[in-house]
Amino acid sequence: MPQEKFRLLFVDDETDILDSLKRAFRRDYEIYTANSGAEGIELLKTEKFDLIISDQRMPDVTGDAVLKFAMQAQPDAIRILLTGYSDMESLVRCVNEAGIYKYISKPWEPENLRLTVVRALESLSLSRQLDVTAGHLKNAYLDAVTMLSVACEGKDEDTADHVRRVQYYTEALAVEMGVTPDNAAHMGVMSILHDIGKMYIPDVILKKPGKLDPSEWEIMKRHAEFGVRILGDNPFYEIAREIAACHHENIDGSGYPKGLKGDAIPLSARIAKTADIFDALTSRRPYKEPWTVENALEWMDGQSGTQLDAEVVQGFHRIHAQGVVAEIMQKFHTPVVESEGNPLNLWL
Repeated sequence: MPQEKFRLLFVDDETDILDSLKRAFRRDYEIYTANSGAEGIELLKTEKFDLIISDQRMPDVTGDAVLKFAMQAQPDAIRILLTGYSDMESLVRCVNEAGIYKYISKPWEPENLRLTVVRALESLSLSRQLDVTAGHLKNAYLDAVTMLSVACEGKDEDTADHVRRVQYYTEALAVEMGVTPDNAAHMGVMSILHDIGKMYIPDVILKKPGKLDPSEWEIMKRHAEFGVRILGDNPFYEIAREIAACHHENIDGSGYPKGLKGDAIPLSARIAKTADIFDALTSRRPYKEPWTVENALEWMDGQSGTQLDAEVVQGFHRIHAQGVVAEIMQKFHTPVVESEGNPLNLWL
């Protein structure tokens, strides 16, 4: 396997030192040089580097300033300081403000410098490979969660798009309600599993086009309990358990399975419920035609304080006004419709 061609930048005001560094590394790496700190900073603005070595004592811009700029402009790059005199203050400043990998005293041992560069770039390469692997694992995990949800949602053709819309409505609405972006993203992913308990519900009930009879309704209501059971006790799925258990609770206490009321219902469930209901209203189902966004929002307003948390509904209005809702609908193939439909069995 060919060696990765790393890009190195050397910054020093002494031409002889730059030539020496270039000769030492040009066979294995792509080399750039700058004969002043200012020139080094200009190169950092236009070129991408994997490793930067800068002298400390330069007449215009010192090495610690160059490496501090590099940390801000290219935080992934390895930063090494060359220093030819004992200046602990500048070294401490460079460690604290520029996050240097190492400092090397001048004059340096050529083999020591070579090994330092090789090991630093090996570490960088491994870190990048781990990032790629982590990205693949995250994508595989999201795909697995989505496939599991599709399997339990009645196997509609639109189910994958439905759970993705609910995911991103939930995430955007959570941010609007003051949840940190990272926690909101996690909440969005966990909302995909809101109906995981439907795996235990027979298709004859899930796909019934009309109203469920009392015995069927009692079976259907148990999907919240089944969802919690399926999700187990791993702390990672705590938010998913909250949503699965409580997304059919109503803010006035009239919901199921426990009849929770107000703030006793977790915020994650109040948010995911609103997202799920909006998507149910604006999507085609076996028992209804899709509603327009305006009709859906009007209906949700009418349920504020009874089924839905009024503050969360207002938050949904805000993300709609910001264009977020339309963007999600367009991305995940929600058709534009004119029918008002019928809310029967919307979020079983």
